[in-house]
Amino acid sequence: MKYKFWGVRGSIPTPGPETVGYGGNTSCGELTLDDGGMIIFDAGSGIRVLGNDLMKRGKKPVEAVILLSHTHWDHIQGFPFFVPAFIPGNKFVICGCEEADVKLDQIIKDQMKSAYFPIELSDMPASIGFKRLYEGKFKISGARVDTLYLNHPGFALGYRVESGSKSVVYISDNEPYPIQESTQPEFEGMTYKGSNNYRVIQFSKGTDLLVHDCQYTPDEYKTKVGWGHSPYDYVAEIAWKAEVKRLAIYHHDPGHDDAFVDGIVEKVKALLKEKGSSVEVFGAREGTELEL
Repeated sequence: MKYKFWGVRGSIPTPGPETVGYGGNTSCGELTLDDGGMIIFDAGSGIRVLGNDLMKRGKKPVEAVILLSHTHWDHIQGFPFFVPAFIPGNKFVICGCEEADVKLDQIIKDQMKSAYFPIELSDMPASIGFKRLYEGKFKISGARVDTLYLNHPGFALGYRVESGSKSVVYISDNEPYPIQESTQPEFEGMTYKGSNNYRVIQFSKGTDLLVHDCQYTPDEYKTKVGWGHSPYDYVAEIAWKAEVKRLAIYHHDPGHDDAFVDGIVEKVKALLKEKGSSVEVFGAREGTELEL
């Protein structure tokens, strides 16, 4: 499998010289399976760049499953600019949670209403289907996909994709669950104790690549509890306890420039080194492609 980052920013696109190193597009990743099948994680503004690249590749038809972590705007705002969706014969299935009172397809349609956008979803001639997901397991093109509910306002899912002996875990928007008192040995040395945090660890266990929301510093998080994003010390604990092979620091805050993100990456590395962990840590950058 191959994974490529097309959008790594959280909340809102941030173009400009201060963010050019990591990139200013919002969440989008491309996973190419061993059989050539394509999974797209999220449809933030990065999917526009991915779509342009897919058109240059010349493969016809273009088919992909789009796994949405959730439907906040920074994770769907790029889809109206996804050029392959305007090409007849291309096929896409958009999967994800939906709200209790709004269906998934309606959420995508609503952001393209005439009040917000000049072209409606029905004007896209590609075949576009929708599939509501819950926490569970299913298959895409021979790969196994597990889903996990995350701690984020509304409904949000994390994904684990396994193909052969390789796996990738995508946890775009998630914050620590409330800490619980516990003397259980699996929480030894951890700050963020609790069974729900341990579920995230078990979900990520041994993965080749963990892509995890790391939007805040611990001090920033103190004033943003309930906003749905992670401080870097929590992310380090998840990677350490899950014994992941590689950790991608992801969903960079719009107020963090390249130098600030560099600092977060170094702090995560230092925390893991203190734990004696050999996890490879890097900041997710647009255009980076990894062989799993």
